[in-house]
Amino acid sequence: MIGRLCRSVSGFSISILFFGCILFGVLIKEGDFPYLFMPSHDYDDVLEQGLKCGQHIKGDLFYSLGSFASKESYTQYENSRTAAKTNGYYYLIPVGDGGMAAVYIHKDDLDVMEKLTEETYAYLEGGSLPQTKVHFEGVAVKMEKNLKGLENAFREELESIGYTKSDIEKILASSGGECLVLYGPANMSIMYIMLAIAFIMVLVGILLILRNYKEEAAYDKMNASHAVKYK
Repeated sequence: MIGRLCRSVSGFSISILFFGCILFGVLIKEGDFPYLFMPSHDYDDVLEQGLKCGQHIKGDLFYSLGSFASKESYTQYENSRTAAKTNGYYYLIPVGDGGMAAVYIHKDDLDVMEKLTEETYAYLEGGSLPQTKVHFEGVAVKMEKNLKGLENAFREELESIGYTKSDIEKILASSGGECLVLYGPANMSIMYIMLAIAFIMVLVGILLILRNYKEEAAYDKMNASHAVKYK
C-alpha cells in the first residue's frame, strides 16, 4: 500500500499541493483569515459592547481621534537597505464604554481618515455628527502581534492627551484589558480570491493523487490476476 501511494504521487500533483499549502500558510500568518469566517460585528456593536481579541469587524468607522504611529517597510541587503516606505497609519478610535483601541488604515485611505478625524473633534466641540465614514474589514489582534513597539506608542499617546496610567487601565477594560488594534488587508476581495485559489490547488493536488492511486490499484489488481492465471 505504501509503495502504491508513493507511485501515485507525481511531480505535478505534489507541486500543486505543496504550493497550495504554502499559500494557505501565508494567508494564516498575514491575514488572520480563520477569524474572517466567524460572524462579523459592526462598529456600532464595538461602541456598545467593547472589543475583544479575535473579533471579526466589518462595517463603517464613523469616529476617529487621530493617528499616533505609522507602519513602514524596507528591503534589507547585506550591507545596505532601501529607503523606508510608509504603508499605513494607526489611529485611535473609541470602543465600548469609555474605551480606546487602534485601527490600521492603509495609506490610500489617509485623506478620508484625516477628514473623519477633523469631523470627530468638531463634533466633540459641539458640532454636528461626523458625515464621513471609512469602510473597514479585519480582525482585532494584540498590538504587539501586529507591530513591535505599537503598544508603547499607544500608551504614550493616551498619556500625552492627559490620561494617567490608572486611567489607561480602566480604558482597556472595554477591550478585555488588552491593547488591541483592528487590522485587515488593503483589499479583502483579493484575499478571498487568494484563499479560493489556495483551496482549489490543495483540492486538485489531492484529487490527482487519489486518481493516480486508483489507477495504480487497478494496475496491481490486473497484474495479480495475470500472475494467478500463469500459475
